[in-house]
Order: sequence, then C-alpha cells, then structure tokens
Amino acid sequence: MKKRNLVLAICMASATTAYAQSEVEIEEILIYGQQLDSESETGSRLGLTLIETPATVEIIDGEIIRSRIDTTVLEAVTRSAGITDEANPGNGGTSVAARGFRGQGAVTKLYDGTNYYTAFGTVTFPFDVWGVERIEVLKGPASVIYGEGGIGGAINVIPKSPSYEADRDIRLTLGQDSEVGLGIGLGGALAENVAYRLDISHQESDGWVERGESDSQMISGAIQWDASEALTLTARFDYGDQSPSTYFGSPLVDGDFVDELVGRNFNPVDGEISYEDQSFRLKADWTIDEDASLSVEAFRLDSDRFWNNAEGYTFDPINDEVTITDVFIIGHDMEQQGIRLNFLNSDEIGGISVRSSFGAEFNQVDFARPSNFGSGNANGLDGNDSFTTDVNNRSVVLADVHDSDFVDDGFAKLNQRAVFAEVQVQATESLSLVGALRSESVNTTAGNLNLAGDLNTLDQNVDFTTGRIGFVYDITDIAVVYGQYSQGATHPSNTLVSIRSQNRELDPIRTEQFEIGIKQAGLDGRLQWSLAYFDITRNDILEDDPNSNNPTDVVFIPEQTSNGFELGFNLNFGNRISTYGNAVILNAETNTGDTPTLIPERTLNLGVAVAAVDRANLYVDLQYVGERVNGANPTVPSFTVVDASVAYELNDATLLTLKVDNLFDRLYASTAYTGSQWLVAQPRTLSLTADYSF
Repeated sequence: MKKRNLVLAICMASATTAYAQSEVEIEEILIYGQQLDSESETGSRLGLTLIETPATVEIIDGEIIRSRIDTTVLEAVTRSAGITDEANPGNGGTSVAARGFRGQGAVTKLYDGTNYYTAFGTVTFPFDVWGVERIEVLKGPASVIYGEGGIGGAINVIPKSPSYEADRDIRLTLGQDSEVGLGIGLGGALAENVAYRLDISHQESDGWVERGESDSQMISGAIQWDASEALTLTARFDYGDQSPSTYFGSPLVDGDFVDELVGRNFNPVDGEISYEDQSFRLKADWTIDEDASLSVEAFRLDSDRFWNNAEGYTFDPINDEVTITDVFIIGHDMEQQGIRLNFLNSDEIGGISVRSSFGAEFNQVDFARPSNFGSGNANGLDGNDSFTTDVNNRSVVLADVHDSDFVDDGFAKLNQRAVFAEVQVQATESLSLVGALRSESVNTTAGNLNLAGDLNTLDQNVDFTTGRIGFVYDITDIAVVYGQYSQGATHPSNTLVSIRSQNRELDPIRTEQFEIGIKQAGLDGRLQWSLAYFDITRNDILEDDPNSNNPTDVVFIPEQTSNGFELGFNLNFGNRISTYGNAVILNAETNTGDTPTLIPERTLNLGVAVAAVDRANLYVDLQYVGERVNGANPTVPSFTVVDASVAYELNDATLLTLKVDNLFDRLYASTAYTGSQWLVAQPRTLSLTADYSF
C-alpha cells in the first residue's frame, strides 16, 4: 500500500525548504522527499532542479498533505516557511501573507503554472487538495515568471496527471461539528496510448460557530493521448462549487474577544456566499529532439461568485446591543481565456553548456460586478443602513438592515500579451548563471454605470519589463550557495482587472529583491537544511483600508520594505523518529516606520513523527505566528497551536487516522476582518479518516 511509505514522510517533506531530502530505508519505514535533482515547475521555465534554481522553492507532496488530513490549499501552504493565513469570506478564503507582504495581489495563485487573475482582491480556485500531486511555493517576486504581482511569491497547485498504472483510492472522514468528507480517486489506462485521471471530493461541516455551515464539491478530470513517441496531448476539466461559512468574525471590546460572543455569528440568518469555478485546459507537449521541446497550452476559467451579507458588527456591552452594518450584495462574473507557448532548448556553445527558454503568453479577461452600492444605483446603500438589536436576537434578516437594490455596476475587459526568455549558462564546473527577462503589455477598459444608465469608461495601458539574474555555486557535492537579484511589477491597486479612476494613470510599482542563501544535505542524507536572507522593497502601494469593510476603500503607502532570514531543516533520528522545522524572522516596515497591516514578523513550524509501534504512527505539528499589527486598531495577538494525529494500518489496503486539530483548545484569531472584528480560529476538533486503496 502506497500510504505505508508515508509513515515519517509527513514531517520530513512538508512545510520545509525541501531542497536536499534523500531516500533512506529504515526497517518498514521509508523516509522520502524531493531530491536535489527533482525538477521544479515553479521557480523557472527551464526545467531546473531545486539545486540549480537560484531562489527559495518549497515542494509539498500531495500524499503528505492528505496524510495530514489537510483538506484545503490554505491549510497545506500555511505549514510552509513564513506563509500565514489572512483568509476571510471576502477574499475567497485563500489569501495569505509571505515575506512581509499580504493579499491576493502579493502572492500569485497558480494552477499548474497558469496565473488566474485577481479581481477586487478575490481568488477562489483552486481550493481543494484531494486531487493535488504537489504544491510548489516560490518565495520573493514572481513577476518575471508569471507577470504582474506576486511580490511575496507564488503558490503553484499542480494536479495529479493521468497514468497508465491503475490507481484507485477512497477516503471517508467523519468528525465533530457534523463534518463529512468523501474523496474518490481513479486513474489508469483507457487504451494502449490513452490514460485518464479522475478525482472527486465532497466536504461539508456545520462549523465551529453558530450557522457556520459550509460545503464544497470538486471534480478534476484529465485524459492524456500519447499520439506518438514525440507528441502528447492532454485535456483537463476542473470544477469547484463552494458554499463557505457566512461568518465574518466576532466584534471586539477593549481590543479582545468577548467570551460570551465567541462562537456567535452576527451575519443575518439569510446571509449567502457562493463560489463556482470551471477550468478547461488543452495542452500539447512536443519533443522535437533530445535537446529541444515545445509546449502549447490553451486555457479558460469561468468564475461566478456571489455575496449577500451584513459584514460589520459593533457590540455595546453597556446596553447589551449589537449594531449590524456594511450590508453588501456583490457578484463576480469573470471569464479568463488565454494561450501560452514555451520553447525549451539545450545546447553547447564553445564548450559551455547553455539551456534556454523562449515563450509568449496571451490572456483576455471579461469581468462584471453587479452590486448594491454602485454609482448607477438609484436605490443603493446610503451609508446609514444599519440595524441595532439585543445581542441575543438570532433572527435578524437582511431586510431588517437595508432595502437597497442589486443592479449592474462595474465592468472590465483586459487584454494582456507578454514575451519571456530565460537562460542558464554553466560558466564553470562549479558555477552556473541564470537570467530571465519578461516584457508585458496590458490594456484594461473598465466602466461604471451612472444614474442615467450611461456607461462611464476608463482606459488603462500598462507596459513593464522585469528581470532576474542569479548564480548557484557548488561548495561541495552536497552544499551550494546561491544568490539572485530580481525585479517585479505590481499595479497600485494590486490587480490589473479592477482599476479605479484615481490610479489608472499610474505606472506599475517597481519592486526588487536581493536574496542569498545556502542549501546543504548531510549525515548520510539524514539532515537537510537551508538558510536564506532576503531584502525586498516596494513603493506606492494601495491596499484595503483596515478600518473599513467597504471593498472600495483603500489606503496609500509610499514605501514598504521587508528583510529577514528564512531557515528550514529536516532531521531523522535513527529509524523511528523524524523531525522538521522552519522559521522566519523579518523586519517589515513602511516609510513611516510602522509595521504593515497583519504582517507577523516571527513565524515557526515544528513537527515530529514517531513510529511508536508496528503499524501505528504518531504525528505532532506545532505552529507559532507572531503578533500582527493592524494599523491604529488593536494588535492581533500571537498564537501557538498544536495538531496531532495517530495513524493505524489495518492491512495493506486500509489506513485509519484519528486527528485532533488544536489539541490544547487554544482560543485565538486566525486573522482580522477589520480593526474591530477578528475571526475565531478552529477550536479543538476530532475527526476519523478511513483510506482504502484497491
């Protein structure tokens, strides 16, 4: 049974820098991870291995993610060094912070290398990990590879691919709060030269707050046709349907939770959120000869999102009343389609090995956002819509709070084109140089209806060029030092889709990063560690106003810098105990010397796996996130949370896992929704998962 190989791999290969993990067999336990010669699809388009890439790239194996009983991309990536949760229902539940920067525009979200554009700070796909092969995390500016944005890095979710080997898995999870999870995975050959992959997932829960119900469905299917020895054609369809919890946080008093309000949901009883995403992809891979290849990929994403909620809550402890405000109805109707071409070639020039990549990319986005607060809405929100009631009133409906209309509001059409090139030169036996360049042009036409029903339009043309130069030097056969200088480009509003009149004439924000680090394996493969220092600068930032729930309110930051150290390690003690750890210490500040909103400057992950007895294994993971400043609002306190699980292998086909999230039942805030509301994190929760392979 393949899950047998995961006894200690959970702690060895997830949420670490994972550069130099080795394969070591110890009794019935196999510790494995990404090898130094494992290729990364995210840090480069050259097909470089982890050790050849002059950047910090982490790889989190999909089997390890699922063995932890993590169910979402957010759960998986926040075990990575320095990646922290800032997700809420308004941003699609997927937003994170990295290297001193936060938000959907600061960390690019990719699906198998494709950048799906952010609109008004929201990304909702991908989200489920049942059908994930692995997740790769690139740290630092990613614009030179993936275009505008991504100053903190990029998260690339890579799905399982079709295989000719039969693969059949079923997972059933039952847990507290009426949690139910079902996963089905199938793969194999349809014909001699045709293979398929199908993954289906369903998740539902009543949640840990009142009316915290959520459910989601995911379908991922792919067919691969090996038309010849040189040509492979792949078609993929992905579907996601989410109805997340309508919980927007708990109101604070004197900068802290109110005990009797923890677990309450003050959103009206008829609040509603839904996300539906459909992704289509066609890809052709042509091996021209042993030194050259060409890939062409066409893709399309359709997203339909809807919010109807009252999202602001203020508690008056003297009168025991709560005031409900910020009643927004918002829709996102987004269509993105594009094509990407990449030519890869290896050659030897004057006795020097040269690997090069050249490509082009084209995207078109059509976006519409109806709302109840646009300039063309004669009966829109007037700023005074609110409802004050006894705090114990659990029957408030949206009609109590407002009577505004939901009408067409904003529209946008984006056309993007880019050309890019990358090269690796093996200057000496020990020294390689890697450089990259990308030139991008984007035109966006955005419009808003006025009261007369006329469409007021804005045109924006953005052109920018970004680059990266780096080196990798082999100190020994098992240790390298690397360094890089990279440039990035970000629009002031953090997205090129949703532009505002006040920033449409602004040039892209230029960002830059210096990074230097070391990667090493030792102790006969039992120890792997890496250390990186980074320094990032970004100017002229517009970000969401932490003092407002209104998605159109922003604050201007002239300059923000972040520098610090990132450490990761894996260590195997003998044949029954394995540990991993990662830590980030950084100093992030604006031009005024203030710490940026919701950026922790200290984070830590530690884990241990113990093969306690035959067929039974114990896993314990600890996460620490330092305090997060929230402007002039109360600082979100630091927290330490521990998760634990015990897995027991009934036979070669069946594995049972008992998991306890938040083992010590700590009360803490996962993030802040506004300055006066924090989201309560999951309390102690038990679940039992059964995996069956056949």
